Amino acid sequence: MPVSRRTAIKQVLLVSAGIALLPSCLQKTPASVKLKNIDVDGDDEKMLAELTATIIPTTTTPGAKEVSAHLFTITMIDDCFDKERQQKWLGGMRAFEELCKKTNGHSFVKSTSTEKEVFLKILEREDPAKVPAAHFYQVTKRLTIQAYTSSEYYLTKVEEYELVPARFHGSIPVKDLKKKTL
Repeated sequence: MPVSRRTAIKQVLLVSAGIALLPSCLQKTPASVKLKNIDVDGDDEKMLAELTATIIPTTTTPGAKEVSAHLFTITMIDDCFDKERQQKWLGGMRAFEELCKKTNGHSFVKSTSTEKEVFLKILEREDPAKVPAAHFYQVTKRLTIQAYTSSEYYLTKVEEYELVPARFHGSIPVKDLKKKTL
């Protein structure tokens, strides 16, 4: 069966376009924040967002996910931790996902809220010095709370932030003090 020139050119263009698009389809999505020292991709970021949302869930007030606590956590790890602590945290993150898959049968992102809470309660009882996943969870929990309590929402709606520790009221009348006699 002879192939026309037009059909052959179409097929070659179609195959070459597919080959050109294939690497971008297989490539992992990058993190939404620019990182210098740690390697976190979009899937890791989604997992962190779910973890922070489990730590401080959305109720009548915004949760940790809505105030981008996961991005704060990633940035703090990247900018403020030394190489050794960064690698320990990253290793703990990998161990956290593996342990979750082993415990729940699927990733943390695909777990139900009940499964997530039970899994985190198990990690709470573990020793962070011995279990990398527990270390990762403890560090992430601490940074999530720090991110939430320093967020714009928290400092404007929950706890009114004042730049100085207290206001100075210089013109307050002092009541007469009775002198105590012995």
